[in-house]
Amino acid sequence: MERNAMLEHDPFIPVLAEKLHIHGYYAFYGEHYNETDMEQYRKHLFTTFNNIVWIELDARKKYMIVDHRGRNTVMKLIEGMLNTRRTLRANQAMAGTDTTDVDKEITHFSKLVHILKFTTFRM
Repeated sequence: MERNAMLEHDPFIPVLAEKLHIHGYYAFYGEHYNETDMEQYRKHLFTTFNNIVWIELDARKKYMIVDHRGRNTVMKLIEGMLNTRRTLRANQAMAGTDTTDVDKEITHFSKLVHILKFTTFRM
């Protein structure tokens, strides 16, 4: 309850809404943002945006997406990360190092891209 009362007057909400309106997405960096925080932001922003999608790449990088433009941008960002991970995996394989962790990241990012490809936004 206390958190909801604090969010009513949170100066970040209008800033977040403006960034989402301009770019179609917003990146949250840091471990301190979690699903509960995003659900609270979503409740406050739902009157402004019809569609709000929350994507968590890892514990430190999360995205809030509100339209096709934001979805496409985030997909490109994830695909760039995928390319980096694939290069890392190839380098590790050539060096004879275990690639299990990188393979898990690649699988996770690939699933997120797949989910985003089939996410539709109402106008």
